[in-house]
Amino acid sequence: MRLEGHVGIGMIIAGVVFLFYPGNIYDKMLWIWFAAFIGMISWPDLDLRFELSHRGFTHTLAGALVFGIVGGFLFGLSNNEYFLSGFIGGFSGTIAHMFGDILTYQKFRPLWPLSNNNIALGLFRSNDKSINLLFGRIGIVVFISVLVYRTLIR
Repeated sequence: MRLEGHVGIGMIIAGVVFLFYPGNIYDKMLWIWFAAFIGMISWPDLDLRFELSHRGFTHTLAGALVFGIVGGFLFGLSNNEYFLSGFIGGFSGTIAHMFGDILTYQKFRPLWPLSNNNIALGLFRSNDKSINLLFGRIGIVVFISVLVYRTLIR
């Protein structure tokens, strides 16, 4: 997927998290999770920038753990109590990225090291601009709608 598609899927997932979050949506830890989640959602594609095998290690559970640790340290540097929210955000952002890629045609091993199975649902091409733009727009609408609902109505 392209960046706008990944961010859109992330916003949809974040919208669901914010909708069902049991605490106050002004909770600082929720927003730290969100920042790490959305911030890390594009990191698995760093393999493209560094000319590594695309959808290799950075698109696996092991890669998600590494990105979770990076997120934890990035946020934990300012305050130790932010480490866990940063870790969960980085890990779950990477998982959300992999979910988006699973919807495309290109197979990869997201469950490595637990499984070597290649997975892809083949619903659309990863570079399909209209699908990526659609996910991006739906994600924005879902997330903003949930924020309005949680702040004004609920």
